[in-house]
Amino acid sequence: MTQQIFRRLTNLAFAVSAVALFGSVALAQTYPIGASHLSDIKPGSVLFYNKYTSNPSNPQQGDTQINITNTNQNSAVDIHLFLVDGSTCSIADSFVSLTANQTTSFLMSDFDPGVTGYLVAVAVAGGAPTQFNWLIGDEYIRESETRVANLAAVSIAKVSPNDVISNGDGTASLIFNGVEYERLPATVALSSFNSQTDANTQVNIYVPSSNLIVGAAPSSTTIFTLVYDDTERVFSTTTRVVCYTTLQLTSLRVAGGSLNTIVPTGRTGWIRFNGGSRPLLGASVQTGPVFSGGHNLHALTLLPTYTILVPDFGI
Repeated sequence: MTQQIFRRLTNLAFAVSAVALFGSVALAQTYPIGASHLSDIKPGSVLFYNKYTSNPSNPQQGDTQINITNTNQNSAVDIHLFLVDGSTCSIADSFVSLTANQTTSFLMSDFDPGVTGYLVAVAVAGGAPTQFNWLIGDEYIRESETRVANLAAVSIAKVSPNDVISNGDGTASLIFNGVEYERLPATVALSSFNSQTDANTQVNIYVPSSNLIVGAAPSSTTIFTLVYDDTERVFSTTTRVVCYTTLQLTSLRVAGGSLNTIVPTGRTGWIRFNGGSRPLLGASVQTGPVFSGGHNLHALTLLPTYTILVPDFGI
């Protein structure tokens, strides 16, 4: 009996110590940003949701649930949401406020019905962009019975602790250069895709708008694209992105044969997309007879600097 009591007391002491340790860690500084870069597994001050869509006539068959969470245990935050229409580059915006430890969710069929595009969430204080590296988020996308995915939001930390300085005209500049904010990808990759003879893979890719106030005029960006099979052979092609492009892999024009010839039944491949002097973000969603789902494109290289103009209500 004495030994059993000793074990229980020892276990209890360990549990109390673990709780105390967890509490001290939880109250420590947020995810380190010194040598980090954008990621969909850490918190940040800016979140990119790489795709949203909805079917206004039948939301049960097509909708997107956006989720965003404030992981800070002590401080509330205001968040400026920018919804970018993928077909016109036009901008709609709204605000949401989260108390400490609060999460919120909303459906795009209620918020921006019938639109396909991407969403940017920016932490603000008094209407001005601020450092608040505590935001995480994800989204559930349903386009049909079979095309469904859960995508994490891509987070960007604000490196500089200072609020963004107003440009003096009601605007502010988010500078993604590793000094103010972490940098954006210049090259992204679809890490693997199954043969399109029996699967259907859709890549959603975009150049983040440089103007989240009125939207940038639609312009075409040519992306140098390399397609690899699983034996290291490589085939080059180009892809055009205007605002926001939904690309069916079978539409790629590849020298040396069709994609299904390059990656036949039972084989896999991967793709590298290079935006040159412009950043790229995106995600893929696959349906197939066995495996279906989606994930964000992987960042391979980072652009030295890129600026996005946003409203500044803090002046």
